[in-house]
Amino acid sequence: MTSELADLEHYLDVANKANFHGLPGKTKAESLLAVSRMRNKLDALDATVITAFEATKEHVVEGHASCIGWLQHHSRDHGDPAALRRRLARRVRTMPQAQRALADGTITARHIDVLDKARRAVGEDGFALAEDALVDAAVIRRFRDFARLVEYFVHEVSPRDADQREQQRYEDRYGSSSRTLDGDGKIDAWMPALAFTLWQDELERLMEAEYQKDVAEATDRLGRRPLPSELARTTRQRRVDAMEEMARRSAAYTGAADLGPANLTLVVHGSAELVARLLAVLLDEDATIEDLEHLEIPERAIHELDDGTVVTLNTLVLALLTGTVRGILYDPQGEILRYGPARRLFTPAQAQALRAKYRRCCHPYGCDRTGGRLQTDHITEHQHGGPTDTANGQPLCGTHNRWKTNHQNDPPTDAPIDRDQRRTQPHPGP
Repeated sequence: MTSELADLEHYLDVANKANFHGLPGKTKAESLLAVSRMRNKLDALDATVITAFEATKEHVVEGHASCIGWLQHHSRDHGDPAALRRRLARRVRTMPQAQRALADGTITARHIDVLDKARRAVGEDGFALAEDALVDAAVIRRFRDFARLVEYFVHEVSPRDADQREQQRYEDRYGSSSRTLDGDGKIDAWMPALAFTLWQDELERLMEAEYQKDVAEATDRLGRRPLPSELARTTRQRRVDAMEEMARRSAAYTGAADLGPANLTLVVHGSAELVARLLAVLLDEDATIEDLEHLEIPERAIHELDDGTVVTLNTLVLALLTGTVRGILYDPQGEILRYGPARRLFTPAQAQALRAKYRRCCHPYGCDRTGGRLQTDHITEHQHGGPTDTANGQPLCGTHNRWKTNHQNDPPTDAPIDRDQRRTQPHPGP
């Protein structure tokens, strides 16, 4: 081991003996961020050492087929983590700017995974031209915003390939369910975007109902609002119970086999003219498939599901054909719907409009929850004169909606503010 690594290990030993419990909150927060940076830097260091180790095939001396087997034996590592370490090392070799950012501690191994996906989708030359800009975005954006931006990049650079990739994901769908020897069951599935959005939204709706049952039971038992640890069921247990409820409701359904249009919202951010042209063809009884094929539609127009999943034009057409689209149109100021202040509660249409207007929960210090899990909140409270319209509305998850109410009089903190919840106008095509 080099003297530099020996020194590093020594200082890590010293840091591991530190007692962080008695430190001020700000110091603990700074320490946590420092450790996060160091984890990324260690990943970069690990990749550098693995690259050098593999270059001279040191593992072959002991008869190992790869450095994965060597790591399993010498570090008592599991095969999967060892494979992830080698994969990271191989990926950063072709991404010099990303490797430098990882070594600086400003991005993570997961960012490298997303960047590598883009590199494979658009090719080495196309990625090399955009690598600097994508890495800059990875440094300053929340991870999900960065990943979505990369999806946009791939879609714009290779729109036809995007259709093919989406079709391939659809063809790769699968589901399996098996019973164990004890009679229990295990479920595994891979679902395309539309199907998963429909399934996940309904699951989360039922999970929220199960959560409210647990809160009511614990409140009655304790005589106060319970802590999460005091609820009768964990989130994972409620998820299983919600899936069981989905099956019970399906089994109890006695209507026609065709259940009708799915209760799915596809949020279309793009040219209203584009949607109008599609609808004109699809609603024409005399229209043929050739009319749709010859329709002039911008290939680079971008569309999203309600949770921000990027989809291609093919999915938009499919959603229109199955009656599962709600059109969202913006006024010149970027507002979607507006209602007078006479209403106390936001309407479902306003709630959907606000979920289309914002990407996720608008908690100022960051939250990635999206879709049907979000509640509609008054930015300026109604009792303080705030109107019930979308200009004064925002989506918040239940936890952060309660947080806002309970901390509205707190002094501001110096924590960084999440300013990217609002959707920006997408590229409507050339």
